[in-house]
Amino acid sequence: MVAWSRKAPFVVAALCATFGFLTSVLSASAQQDDLARFWRTQGLTIVVGYAPGGGYDQSARVLARHFGKHLPGNPTISVRNMPGAGTVVAANHVNNNGLRDGSLIALYADLMTLAPLLKLPGVQFDPRQFGWLGSMASRGTPIVIVRTDAPATTLEQAREREIVMAASGPDATSAYAFLANDLLGTKFRVIAGYRGGTSEIMLAIERGEAHGRASHDWFSLKTNQKEWLDRRFIKPMLQMSLKRNPELPDVPLAYELAANEEARQIMELVFGSAHFFRAFSTPPGVPPARLAALRAAFEKTKDDPDFVRDWTSSSAAGVDYSSYTEIENFMKRVYAFSPEVVARAEKYLK
Repeated sequence: MVAWSRKAPFVVAALCATFGFLTSVLSASAQQDDLARFWRTQGLTIVVGYAPGGGYDQSARVLARHFGKHLPGNPTISVRNMPGAGTVVAANHVNNNGLRDGSLIALYADLMTLAPLLKLPGVQFDPRQFGWLGSMASRGTPIVIVRTDAPATTLEQAREREIVMAASGPDATSAYAFLANDLLGTKFRVIAGYRGGTSEIMLAIERGEAHGRASHDWFSLKTNQKEWLDRRFIKPMLQMSLKRNPELPDVPLAYELAANEEARQIMELVFGSAHFFRAFSTPPGVPPARLAALRAAFEKTKDDPDFVRDWTSSSAAGVDYSSYTEIENFMKRVYAFSPEVVARAEKYLK
């Protein structure tokens, strides 16, 4: 009896631990069954804020082909397009009138992460309340490119000599040139009006009408203008980004050259959302277990070989994943910036 009385507490503790473990396993299994039943019954819809046929629509449809097998219940996934006002129409609808049960996710323009901060017209939502899942892409590395026979071919020279930058209009092709002038002291003269976009701008550079452009993607350059690089007709002058591209170790990074904290914050606002290109989210209020399952499935999808193959064939640059926490942390930081910083950044974003 004495021996048993000494062992009893340990036996009881072991039995309690075993019971607790079994209970947690059964609870987790029941939750998975509930989740599977929900999505198998309700399915999943992806709302895209642009018309069919474009890059955002294509990204949503690639995800739709593979995402379901990583969700409990392996649901059928459909894509619904809701274009209008640069995706504000879709964002307003989904986040005010859409289902909040986990059966609906959406894809908006990158700038929607900053929409209320920048006071974009018509906005009736707060992206800090979205259930962010993450992003499968970034906008790559925007770079300033110049002809190698231009009056200035390095950043130091561009601070002393004027060179002409071709632009399509009030977008990144002109805004990045003005940002470099204001924050880095360059003397870029912007000639806008090349409405045909990249093809027309590159033709202007080839003809000698312009010396370069202030926003061109490095991946696109090395893919589509490889012959120009090979014969040294053009060269990258500056990376307009927050982090260096390892393929461009000798090309200066704008963020590292910022003169002070205010300039760095402006660049973070302007360049930051490009790292979360085509990010997916749910409306606010999705039950925590369903949101967690969606996030887990999204992360698993990025490593799915079939998805990677499909995504890469459609977007060329491949998967460049960012987690939901990276998006949330970015917003938490920039929404704390001063009104003065936001006001200065606005002219490069709108």
